[in-house]
Amino acid sequence: MADYDSELNGPLFAVSDDGSAGGVVVDAAFASAKAIAGATQRLALGVVLDGERMTSAGEVPIGPPEYAALRDAAAGRLLLTTNVGTRVNVRLTGQLPEFAAVEASADAIVAAFQPFLDTPDRRPRPLTVRLLQPPGADTAPLAALVARLENARRDGRIGPSAVHRLSILVAFNAEIESEAQLTEIERVIAAAADLAIPEVAVDGEMLPYARRRWGGQGLLNVLGVAAANRLLKAATARGVRLAPRYLVDVESAARTIWTGLQSARTGGFDAGKYGLLPLTLEEQVQVIELITRWTTGWSAIPAFYVDTPLVTATEVFEVNQCEAAARRWLKAARGAGATTVLFDAPDRVTPRKLVQSPDSSGGVLTVDQIAALRDYGRTLGVNVLWSGGITARQAFELARRRVFGIFSTSSTATKVAVTAPFERDPRLPAESKPTEEGVRRIHAIVQAGFLASRLLERDAKLSAALAAAAVELADHPAGADVGLPALDSLLVEGWRKLWGETGSAAEPQLRPAKSTARVRPVPADAVRVFRGRKKAESGREGFVHRLGEVFMPMTIQVQRLYGLSAYLPAVVPVAAGSTLPDEVALVFYRTQDCYHEAKRCIGGRAYSEMHELAFDMAQSHSGFPQLLATDTIAADQPYHLFERSVDWQVGSSRLYIGTRKPSLTAEAYLQGLAAIVRNIQRDGTPLDAAVFSATADWLVWWDHAPTPVDASVVDFAAVTDRVFASPPRNLRVPSNLSEPYSGVTLDPRGDFLNLQFKRLD
Repeated sequence: MADYDSELNGPLFAVSDDGSAGGVVVDAAFASAKAIAGATQRLALGVVLDGERMTSAGEVPIGPPEYAALRDAAAGRLLLTTNVGTRVNVRLTGQLPEFAAVEASADAIVAAFQPFLDTPDRRPRPLTVRLLQPPGADTAPLAALVARLENARRDGRIGPSAVHRLSILVAFNAEIESEAQLTEIERVIAAAADLAIPEVAVDGEMLPYARRRWGGQGLLNVLGVAAANRLLKAATARGVRLAPRYLVDVESAARTIWTGLQSARTGGFDAGKYGLLPLTLEEQVQVIELITRWTTGWSAIPAFYVDTPLVTATEVFEVNQCEAAARRWLKAARGAGATTVLFDAPDRVTPRKLVQSPDSSGGVLTVDQIAALRDYGRTLGVNVLWSGGITARQAFELARRRVFGIFSTSSTATKVAVTAPFERDPRLPAESKPTEEGVRRIHAIVQAGFLASRLLERDAKLSAALAAAAVELADHPAGADVGLPALDSLLVEGWRKLWGETGSAAEPQLRPAKSTARVRPVPADAVRVFRGRKKAESGREGFVHRLGEVFMPMTIQVQRLYGLSAYLPAVVPVAAGSTLPDEVALVFYRTQDCYHEAKRCIGGRAYSEMHELAFDMAQSHSGFPQLLATDTIAADQPYHLFERSVDWQVGSSRLYIGTRKPSLTAEAYLQGLAAIVRNIQRDGTPLDAAVFSATADWLVWWDHAPTPVDASVVDFAAVTDRVFASPPRNLRVPSNLSEPYSGVTLDPRGDFLNLQFKRLD
């Protein structure tokens, strides 16, 4: 599904069913104007048969009977997807040890840490101990206890604070809802900050929000949204993390999701969607990262639910803040490796729909907000599928805005009597089943919305006719026997015009679906920005030789195993009197977590240690860049300018290195540089990516564009003297560690490379 070209073939159109109406959907798809115009291949026709069981509780997973029926109906003809669950099968970790926050607990707490200190491999294991602070109690005993524990830490009876942590637990025997309770929690947060305790956990009776849904997201089990935001704000201001008492076993949650996805994959389905409730954003990111890694070569699609609050470590987004929440979630999901996602509204406790419009009550997002999120997703490199009670008119408007895919089941279906598979459902009065007329009608409306947009400049008259006929069919379904054939006739003409067909052949030569075999964009911040300094005892020639003969090739041959996506190293020229680094590099990974995961592996750790071969690591710096969001530049902090996902191994990149003009003070230089960079960021130059790092004395800048751009697009002459400026030399490095290879020949006077290599899927 990732290869589907929605700009050529229109939005994916999905209809959900348990398999009993699969043949109806197939027949409707191949009777469509799009099929008549020649789109008979699955990735051109773009119709999805989505497996679901719709009960009174909402959408639930399908099982063996449904898989078999759906495959029999559509395998090889339509795309097949299913949702393996809107909610995660959540398990909790073992409860953390809890002790009364009094000095007498000290010995017992030290004893609790002891097995995690004296481990079989003599490496301390992480453990957090909760200090139970009764609501309203004096914090003096807590302070005395912490003092005793810190003495034990200094004596070596407790491990380092980064490994053996303390947390304060404040627990109420009732629901947390009063001002006095919130004030008490704020008092404990302040005490934690004063005692340098990094976390406060809260607990109380489960709120109705969570109880009615069999569990809420993190703090929302015991705190309302307003209360959670108030306390999170207070905790963040004091540098304290606010946490729930009980912790989710995220690794197990990911594995239970994988089992459902694997059933879909081995069952011949093209994609599997998965919900992430009741996980917090940070927990969701961990799951998406794992699922993406475990389902390489297949479409595993995480879901964002517009009808549910999004809980993060510092803020809770209510449903009325959905667009802001969606942006935060999209960036996080892309950072975890997702490239196709689903937006839906499945909550049955407080039912809502996706689209807010006059013809549908309870909608969350306006069509314009959806269009803005579509654009933001495309910038990040994410395709969004849209679902949630979408009406015929809404489907037209979404298609006209050229979204990636639309799930519109309710508008294609009619009510039927409850059948045997659902007869035990205590609250289901009837079932909904897609009809051929319903599927053909909504599919035609979706096609018309897309073609009306695509053909607007090429054939305004046909575009207007398509829009008028589609709106008429959407608003007057009873007239489908006349309106649908009329619209289909226009659609066939529209598809053939779009695809460049001049005759009436039934099989126009469709452009093949776009290939992602070569271009592999990664998130803008998934790059280590390295500024390396050679060892003081190393000569320049020997340093450069080691880089080319060992270090640079080894970076590719080892780190590609852990998600390395692009590698652009450079030898920095020697500039008299400057403090420039000796080597700089952009080291791109599929996600940030790929870099961290490599450190868990012997090869990744060996690569890290290999830096000592050439670099003085105490004087070298490396880090992920931040998005430049202010007019102030922090010295030696890497930044990226744009959020677009880009593949730096292809396209056109450049490196600029300069030193501060002697006539400028450090302050004036950084201010002037910030002004130049912010103008580049605001003006929308031909660049699609830029990364830089600057100190008070120098600037290192990389930029990227799809095709070469004039060097004058970026001009730092007002604040720097140029030391080096060049596009890279593209050199291919063998990927096989066992293949004889003499290395890369580098120019010690200055050299910039874009090393080409085969990336792992």
